[in-house]
Amino acid sequence: MVKLSRFLCFVFLIFLHSALPVRGEVASLKQETSLTDAVVKVFVTFNRMDYYRPWQSKGIRAGGGSGAIIKGNRILTNAHVVADHTFIQVKKDSDPKKYTAKVVAIGHDCDLALLQVDDPDFFDGVTPLAFGDLPKQQDSVLVIGYPQGGGKISITEGVVSRVEVTAYVQSSRHLLTVQIDAAINPGNSGGPVIQDEKIVGIAMQIFQSGDNIGYMIPVPVIQHFLKDLDDGGYEGFPMLGIDYKNTENATLREFYGIVKEEGGVLVNKVLPFSPASGNLEEGDVILEINGVPIGEDGTFPFRGNERLSLIHLITKEHVGDTIALKVMRKRKIEELKVRLEHFVMMVPHPKYFKKPPYFIFGGLVFTVLSTDLMHSWGKHWWEKAPVDLVYYSAGAGRLNEQKQKDVVVLLSVLPDDINVGYHDIGKDIVTKINGQDIKSFEDFILLIDKVKNNEQYTIIETHHKTHIILNNENIEEINQEILKRNNIPYQFSGDVAQWLKKDDQN
Repeated sequence: MVKLSRFLCFVFLIFLHSALPVRGEVASLKQETSLTDAVVKVFVTFNRMDYYRPWQSKGIRAGGGSGAIIKGNRILTNAHVVADHTFIQVKKDSDPKKYTAKVVAIGHDCDLALLQVDDPDFFDGVTPLAFGDLPKQQDSVLVIGYPQGGGKISITEGVVSRVEVTAYVQSSRHLLTVQIDAAINPGNSGGPVIQDEKIVGIAMQIFQSGDNIGYMIPVPVIQHFLKDLDDGGYEGFPMLGIDYKNTENATLREFYGIVKEEGGVLVNKVLPFSPASGNLEEGDVILEINGVPIGEDGTFPFRGNERLSLIHLITKEHVGDTIALKVMRKRKIEELKVRLEHFVMMVPHPKYFKKPPYFIFGGLVFTVLSTDLMHSWGKHWWEKAPVDLVYYSAGAGRLNEQKQKDVVVLLSVLPDDINVGYHDIGKDIVTKINGQDIKSFEDFILLIDKVKNNEQYTIIETHHKTHIILNNENIEEINQEILKRNNIPYQFSGDVAQWLKKDDQN
């Protein structure tokens, strides 16, 4: 059954996974050494944060992938290959030596990263790979990389199956993708997809339930990433911030007065704090984006008879760009201009936090709801995580009707005399402190600090109307004793420390 509603800034991933570390066959080399030497093996040591125990990491592990040398002595690879890295090395197929590399730019939303090797000897005799064009259906391509199953470089051949907007596993973002039937196995991640000896994509992920269904990041997305870095920073791919549905139903079209109009999509919800907020309204019908007509199924014409999701018309722009919208509002045509500002959703996409924010008070561990936290429940997190948390990350709660900046989560309880009777409480959402609503983690922290210093009790109310009442007498000494007993180095994360310091100065 085709789902009518599509959410521009969210996707519920249930079937894709990244191609980082395994199996694969070593194919015979079909290209010259000058080509294959521009494809490197990436060795990574990484240490991921533990979002369920946010004061610690999960420990050092090893991984790897592939990369492509491009103009400027840079190495292009996947963000997920080098995420949470502590040390990186790269190696050419023709050279036994490994060279130390460092990340100079990373875009988790598009799953791309740039590496730099300071030793100029690494690039001796290497011709950087140039970029080609977006391939078409049934074009033949080569996937070059270092999948597990052997130490030598591997080349597999395949055909382009689809060009469409698809969810990226690394970020849950919908961006332009190309599906190919060439073997893409763990370890291929970050390696180039080649046509006519030019890069037309970077191997990214596979369809877990299918055979030989792989995805690559196409040239337009790569070029967007590289252009974004021209000013020295990375802003990422913009989002408009709406929930929309198609207008295929004849009665719906009649009701909104678009019977005589071609196509269009109906705005169901405008997300708070998004570029659309204050510009678009619920009930608007978007007919055109930058002069491009939108079909009633939410697609637009692309390259002859091909069609793509309207999402691509947003994501191909840059943060700071202004788009023109033609909408039907209350049966009247209006022309709007919307500036695409940087926008982070209430439940952030993965990797927005380098270290998770947390706060421990009276043995109660608090953090914010994020996609990274949801992933703490494993591969099928949407089935294992608490329903209330899933509601905000994947259900209707994601639409943020309450206009919150963050969802504050009472994660767990570190047992102590002060919290006896509350030891089994956890994985619940905090809504009030001493009767006052909270809209962000910063609100929560500053309210706790104020109440602790001015009132006898701190009363924490949760989504389930549970009231946790803590006595503020000697609370600081109790906090430190709980931390010492549980070998936790700090009571709160660095961002919390900055908020408290700023509050004290005021």
